[in-house]
Amino acid sequence: MDMRALAKQLKTKEISARRVIFETEEGDWIFENPKVIEANMMGQIVFQVFGKYELLESVKDEDLTLIMEKTNCTKEQAKTALEETKDIAEAIIKLS
Repeated sequence: MDMRALAKQLKTKEISARRVIFETEEGDWIFENPKVIEANMMGQIVFQVFGKYELLESVKDEDLTLIMEKTNCTKEQAKTALEETKDIAEAIIKLS
């Protein structure tokens, strides 16, 4: 069976999406200008997302607390430094 016949059987359609974001505990997966396919598979609606993505890792409160304790900075300063360096020790050094 070719892909077109399969697509017809699955009742697929392309969704015009500018951005898709999956928010997870590890961080946010952000797809810019993705190709999104909606399919009805035996009564269940499923989506497939194709394209390049960026993973923005979550900043943990305990990491910010540690940086704040070691450097006497504000939470926002700790967050900015951690986002820039992506490393707790480097953020502490940067703010010291």
